[in-house]
Amino acid sequence: MWLQALKPIEIQQGNTTAAQEAKPPHIIEQKDRQFSPYISVTQVGSDIQFPNRDNTAHHVYSFSEPLSFELPLFKKRTPAPIRVDKPGLIALGCNIHDWMIAYLLVVDSPFYGQLQGHSVEFNDLPHGKYQALLWHPDINSAQVLKTELNYQGQKIFDWPMPQKVVSRAQVRAPAERLDEDDDY
Repeated sequence: MWLQALKPIEIQQGNTTAAQEAKPPHIIEQKDRQFSPYISVTQVGSDIQFPNRDNTAHHVYSFSEPLSFELPLFKKRTPAPIRVDKPGLIALGCNIHDWMIAYLLVVDSPFYGQLQGHSVEFNDLPHGKYQALLWHPDINSAQVLKTELNYQGQKIFDWPMPQKVVSRAQVRAPAERLDEDDDY
């Protein structure tokens, strides 16, 4: 979920905002032959790291418009970070493990958050009117849900998902083969 200001926002001196802080790399790890997190959001200009916490090799890739890349076979290490310079949806996959899929939404806003259930928390958000936007893989990929938010200091924003959007679980890895660590 991310916010776009409907009017210019005045940032007060001494008020640290998400836009002013140096951000650590956004982490999407491979663990238990899954991407974690399955869905994540970050800001344009962020560095993305893909640490491999598994004993087997992965070949992470994306052919998405905002960022097309490949990280050829790597095992038990973290390749150099990749910078995302364009907003949009990045679908991730692994060439070795077809069930491994994840989504990274890159937004052109310093105000974004990850839904936890039906809520998201915003810290240091300037008061004002925003358009709140939500994307989820169970919504048409070319569509986002929108609503207006008049922010007056509340930290948590509730967004009930429409009944037609029922969050499906991430596809789980099949049982590990005994010889899988020897494959790559």
